[in-house]
Amino acid sequence: MDTTYRWTSGGATDTGRRRTVNQDAFLDLPDLGLWAVADGMGGHRDGGRASRTLVEALATLPRPRLLGAAADAIREVLTAVNRQLADESAADGGDVIGSTIVTLVAVGDHCGILWVGDSRAYRLRAGVMTRVTRDHTQVQAMVDQGILAPEQAENHPYGNVLARAIGADTKVEIDTLIAPLRAGDRYLLCSDGLDKELTDAQIAAVLADGAPAQAAQSLVDHACQAGGRDNVTAVVVQFDAA
Repeated sequence: MDTTYRWTSGGATDTGRRRTVNQDAFLDLPDLGLWAVADGMGGHRDGGRASRTLVEALATLPRPRLLGAAADAIREVLTAVNRQLADESAADGGDVIGSTIVTLVAVGDHCGILWVGDSRAYRLRAGVMTRVTRDHTQVQAMVDQGILAPEQAENHPYGNVLARAIGADTKVEIDTLIAPLRAGDRYLLCSDGLDKELTDAQIAAVLADGAPAQAAQSLVDHACQAGGRDNVTAVVVQFDAA
């Protein structure tokens, strides 16, 4: 028998302690069952505009009725923005206008996660936190190929070199995960400014505490206090049986 779920959510973002501009953007639309975090590519012009373009385009989607159709609609939006940014980049001399993106959409008793780049999604279930996305970075590719051990990847100098991003090329590959919901599930979407500063154990402890909006703000605050080397953004979504 299917279970109907209700959800509450909240998001927070901060420029961090070393940056002067926040190139992150997030979407918190519980009425649509849609959430996202986008991280404009640092070191490139218009990274902030790229991330804002993504979340603004996603915000125009209608309330989904079927999860498969919702995932397809998100994929179409990401593909269209990728083409737009890549075309603008080519017209202006080739400097990349890009962003990572991670999205979460909920319909009925399942959710869909779609992502490009190294913005992450985590799930806290029954006290156990699991990372449900896989980074699209050169270092992760080296781990997958057996060139690097996972522990060597943690502080690798190429850790921030993206293998995929929205706007980086004329075509983009979007990863998708469909997962069943369980009562009490709590999902976190975040930019890499969070996991740069906090361990998984630290993230899990803060994520479990308080209402979603409070947990999101607390995660951002903890990352800033731990160094805040980058912009940091967190969106937290709590699922409960209706």
